[in-house]
Parts: sequence; structure tokens; C-alpha cells
Amino acid sequence: MNDLKIKFISCLIKIQNATLLLLQKIIWRSSPSQVENIIVYKNGNIGDIVTAYPTIELIRLKYPHSKIVFLTSPGKENLISAAGLLESQGLVDKVLYYYDGKILSLFRQIRNEKFDICFMMSDDRSVFLKELRNLLFFSLLNIKYLYGFSVNRVKFCENSFAQKIPYPYKNEVERNIDASNLGEYQKTNLFKYEHIDISDKIFEVTKNINNALIIAIGAKLKSKQWDKNNFFHIAKLWLQNKGDILFIGSKKDGEDVDIIMNKLEDWKMRTKLIFKSNSSFNLCGQTTLEETIFLIDKSNVMIANDSGPAHLSSFTNTKVITIQAPRDFKLKWDPYLSKELVFRPSNTAVCPCSLESCNYCINDIMHTDVWNKLKGFA
Repeated sequence: MNDLKIKFISCLIKIQNATLLLLQKIIWRSSPSQVENIIVYKNGNIGDIVTAYPTIELIRLKYPHSKIVFLTSPGKENLISAAGLLESQGLVDKVLYYYDGKILSLFRQIRNEKFDICFMMSDDRSVFLKELRNLLFFSLLNIKYLYGFSVNRVKFCENSFAQKIPYPYKNEVERNIDASNLGEYQKTNLFKYEHIDISDKIFEVTKNINNALIIAIGAKLKSKQWDKNNFFHIAKLWLQNKGDILFIGSKKDGEDVDIIMNKLEDWKMRTKLIFKSNSSFNLCGQTTLEETIFLIDKSNVMIANDSGPAHLSSFTNTKVITIQAPRDFKLKWDPYLSKELVFRPSNTAVCPCSLESCNYCINDIMHTDVWNKLKGFA
């Protein structure tokens, strides 16, 4: 029965992608000989944009003199997007934002630009009808040629399909590149990055740290948050045996970090280590994305939930140990340069719980197992 499910879903996905490709060929018949104006479309928050970064870098390398506009939405206005990194690193010339799905407000502006090519990086969870709707919408935008529009999953029998051999899912970095039809590429140096706009305060912090561990306790969904006590135990062991700790994240994460740091101070007092142990710093809500990347780069190693900061490590030589809930299948959202350091619960492929529940599966991961991996870093 399982083999039948896999074959059925495989055929269905092939049919859906063949349909999308046929419609693209009908609407956009031939690519322009001269490409001066490009639009790249990718929605999402920090992790989504970071995994799209190498694709956009390859587009810039292929079209070094073209104007590139990046169209994106982080969702709600108060959510952070990493799209500004693309602009600061010179990969795109302009970023167009829209919020809460209100892309129609940009309809006339996009049409008037008369873009030569659009690179569409579809959401990983996008289904056929959503892709079809988006394709029809983009056909009205006066774009001469388009790459993209595809599905790689359906909403039923997902656990069965994940058992397909060979494994049917790629890391998001590679999926985005493949969907953009950019040809052969080198799998090294995909995250070229230059540090800019670092404040004096952050420079001073990095001058005074010793063998630092970066800890990012935050995650957007509750079901992706490892219990805070686990981070406390990891912090305690690192301070006692290794070096300093830098906590990074949002302002809200900082409130939880304050609690962890108070517990650490109590522990130091009880164990009489207050005068000889290493230091910890709560920098949550005090850094830009650029400064967060700089701090990660200057640290020895990082530990984080499956979150934006974990993906920001790809811009550095610092490895990240990721605590990953089974919200999605393995490999897809692993930080690209630390895929071998991802901890997932072993009892399930994908957790069936809703977006804000159970916070149980992820806590099957023991802090002792994580420490055994972490302590191998000098």
C-alpha cells in the first residue's frame, strides 16, 4: 500500500509540474536576447531569504550589468525580513515589499517596469492551485519571460512520500537554485558576504570575548522552541568548561534570556564560581542582522532552534548546532553549511501537531546529547 501511495504522489507531482511548465511555455514563448531589467520573487522571513541568497548571487553573476529588483513579503509588517542584506551586499538594486498578501498595490508599478525576466522562487509548501493562481497573476504583469513555478509536495500522504527512494526532498538552498534554471554552479562560496555597519559597541564586545558560544533561544512557533532549561544547562556547562556566552535574538527573547542569566548567577553563587567562571552577555534586541552575523562570525560555535539566526551562520565560518522540531522533513531546512549538526527527534518524521501546539516532540532531544556534540568544539 505504501509503494502505491508513493507512486501515485510521484505521478501527481509530475503531472502538476508538467502542466505548470506547459502554461509557462504558452504564455512566455521565448526569452529576450538582451536582459536589462530583472525581477526576483521570494517571500518569507530570515531563513527563507538566506536560503535564497545563493540563487540571487548566481543571478547577479550571470547578469552583472542588469538592474535587479527583489519582490518580497515577510508576512506582517512587524516581521523581520533579511532582504536588506541583498541590497547592502550589492546583489539587488532595489527591494519592493508588500504585506499581508496585498501584492495588488504594486500591480501598476511592476507592469510599468516592463521586466525582461522574472525568477520565481516558489514557497516550499506551495500547492498546485496556489502556483496556478500565481502564474495567472504574473502573466498580467507585462514580464517578457519567466523562470519558476513548481511544486514538490502535496498535502496528503506526506509521511509515505518521504520514504521514497531516493529521498524526494532537497535542501532549500539547492531547490531554489534548481528552480531558477541557472545551469551548473560551484557548491562552494555560495554565501559571499562582507561585514558592514558594525557599531562600536558590538566591536568592543567581540574584543573582550573568550572562546564564545552563541546561543539563540528564539523561534517563531512554540512547537519549534526547545525548553529554556535545556539552554540553561548548555550555558552552564559551556561557562564551566569552555568560555564565554553571547545570547542573541529578539527583544522578546531577551526577557527569557534574563531569566536564564539570573539562574546562571544563582548557580555561580552556589558553586563559588562567581569570581573565576567565564562571562555571559544578553544582546537580544540590541543588534541588527549585520551585527548578528558579525557576532556569529567572531564566535567559536553556535547553538540555536530552527530559526533565522541559525541560517545566518551560513555567512560565516562558524558552525551551528540546530535543535530542529519535526515541523518539516529532514534536510530541507538544515543550515546549509552545518547539515551534519542538526538534532531532530528520532520518533517521528513529521509531527502532526498544529502550528502552536505541543512543544513535546522537540523536547525528546536531551541536552546531554547536544552537549556531547558541542563539547567537541575547542
